[in-house]
Amino acid sequence: MPLPEGFSPWEHLQAVVLQSYNRTVRSQFRDLGGDDWDEDITSGRGALRVACTVKDDDSANMVAIRMMLFYMTLRQASDLHPPLYTMPSDRYQQTVRFSPQITLYFREDLDEVEQGYKPIDSQISFRIRGETETTFTPANALTWANRIRSEFATGGGWRWRKGRVKLSYRDLERGYNLAIHAVSESEGRQVIAKVLSLQGDTIDNDNLVIAELGGTPPIVPGTQVIYGESRRLPRKRPVGNVRFRYAEVHIWGVNKAVTLVDMTLRRGNALIYA
Repeated sequence: MPLPEGFSPWEHLQAVVLQSYNRTVRSQFRDLGGDDWDEDITSGRGALRVACTVKDDDSANMVAIRMMLFYMTLRQASDLHPPLYTMPSDRYQQTVRFSPQITLYFREDLDEVEQGYKPIDSQISFRIRGETETTFTPANALTWANRIRSEFATGGGWRWRKGRVKLSYRDLERGYNLAIHAVSESEGRQVIAKVLSLQGDTIDNDNLVIAELGGTPPIVPGTQVIYGESRRLPRKRPVGNVRFRYAEVHIWGVNKAVTLVDMTLRRGNALIYA
């Protein structure tokens, strides 16, 4: 069948984008409301939704910029590749079955990053005691999200100081195999205690091993000619403040981790934005 008389490729493309792409945008920002949402740029997520949503009178350039903002900046191009555990998650789950695991992510504030380096980060993971992929439900996930928000996502995000004292806490029966690199033993104990409190547990010193970094490598190493260029040497157990940014739960049988709490405003499936 030939195209209708007066067919406009641009009008057709724009109509398809309005229907399909905007549906994805609405889903990303579903916490703000559905089709009847009143546009509001006074909040961070509201401003992002307005900026990403394609309008009927947009030019081609505006449509392209909105889509680039959404897919490349906001979602950090995650839609262009599958979630990975150093391999596609579905392939990993074909060979490894695991209990639900929560991971807390921390990252250094950008204004504190040492010049020439990426922000210091840290992640702390533990298994949820007594749960399996069949017993862990969306209601359980929301309970965990509220618990984590109360403990870690208030006051701009809970901060701790990462450093050169390694505290290993191992209690597999309760789901813990933690390795915390803190600036001091007391700081590391505080981090472990806060993580354990999420399941109502306290530190058992029999499960704790403390080791300080041998030697005193510089906090800011010098440079060395590597591959024909003078490059900054990697840091060994860098020292700096890291702040809670988001938490997610990995569930066997669900390829993409579910974001429980998000303070970055960049993760699309968060149960709670803080």
